Amino acid sequence: MGSLVGIDLGTTNSLISAFIDGQPRLIPNVHGTFLTPSVVGVLEDGRVLIGDAAKELRVTKPEPCASTFKRLMGTDEKLRLADMEFTARELSSLVLKSLKHDAEAYLKSEVTEAVITVPAYFNDNQ
Repeated sequence: MGSLVGIDLGTTNSLISAFIDGQPRLIPNVHGTFLTPSVVGVLEDGRVLIGDAAKELRVTKPEPCASTFKRLMGTDEKLRLADMEFTARELSSLVLKSLKHDAEAYLKSEVTEAVITVPAYFNDNQ
């Protein structure tokens, strides 16, 4: 049976949680922390970095990194990172996939369902 998780896809940081033994628990990411920076970066060889690694890349090479893309949700605006273009939806999906991967490693089961929070000011398109 798959696991159900709750995700806060934040503008600055994101996190994921689940009910474990009847209690809500935050799930640590691969680095052992609960907050995953909502940052995506692309290396010169095309590899995509998410979270802390992308945030570190942003310090020395800000051009191939995006961090406040959630504000562009619901638009068709594209962000160019290295030689790749992404919409806010695509960048958000990369963060969500990273959170899902961390949760599956921690829970030792497949994540099959999620509840994702959205800001109260989001409209239907967002």
